[in-house]
Amino acid sequence: MNDPGLWSYAAVSLREGRRCALLLTVTTEGSGPGRPGAAMAVTNEDSFGTVGGGTLELSLVRKARQMLETGSVEPELIEHQHSEVPSGNAFASGMICSGTQTTAVLPLDASLLVPLELAAGILTDGLMGTLTLDRSGLRILEGAPANPTGFVLSECDDWSFSAMLGLEDTVYIIGGGHVGQALAELLVRLPFRPVVIDSREAPSQNLPFEWVRAEFGQASSHIPEGDHSWTVVMTPMHSADLEVLSGLADMDLKYVGLMASSAKRETIFQRLRETGVSDEWLESVRSPIGLSIGAKSPWEIAVSVAAELLSCKN
Repeated sequence: MNDPGLWSYAAVSLREGRRCALLLTVTTEGSGPGRPGAAMAVTNEDSFGTVGGGTLELSLVRKARQMLETGSVEPELIEHQHSEVPSGNAFASGMICSGTQTTAVLPLDASLLVPLELAAGILTDGLMGTLTLDRSGLRILEGAPANPTGFVLSECDDWSFSAMLGLEDTVYIIGGGHVGQALAELLVRLPFRPVVIDSREAPSQNLPFEWVRAEFGQASSHIPEGDHSWTVVMTPMHSADLEVLSGLADMDLKYVGLMASSAKRETIFQRLRETGVSDEWLESVRSPIGLSIGAKSPWEIAVSVAAELLSCKN
């Protein structure tokens, strides 16, 4: 849902005269393959995104294309039970992992071009918006949700789903070397918004992530406090790491990680203590960072760090 390409794909399909449907996971229980907010756009020829894959997704794609063929306009809720035998009104996915997943299927038409393009713009610009889907259709508004989000099913079978639109978790990668760039490229495809902060010029004008040029000692001034700010410190010099951590010390951040050996970490931490940084804050800094997978190359290290970030997020 937070991939601007999904919304652009749907809008372009409609503009080019191709019928298109939106698949949106609204709730899961147990071992459902998708998560609430997982989204997919489907035309008669191809698709963009995923709502979980496997036989469940194949049946939802078939349903969406049937609705496009018959000219359906109202969204439908489809519940799948991950079992070999169905129960009640739910479909059986054929899987044996148990759990349920409910997915809304909405045929799109030209009246939705403006909200589709608004959603793409919100995500491309790193902003936040509110998505609402119910029997009356899809609505996109700018700004964070004013009310609690989630799926609501009433006794009379009325339903609604609302969610925040936007990549709220931003990872500030302080140091744009080989590992920093590899990590940023990985995070673009994950539920994070990567921002590299480095004193050097961006290596390219066409990077798939944001690059902020700033001295390492000023990095903290580009990072807002709060539960949606994550920081990964991987500058080319231990003196720069020390500068960055001095600026971050005691800031209210979701995650602070330092790429360092154990010896380097202890040296930097001791120097920070000597400047008055508290042991309590230092204990919250993850170092060395990344899962222990024997990583050596920049991409391997980036994978290990990305995996740790996902583990913390999930």
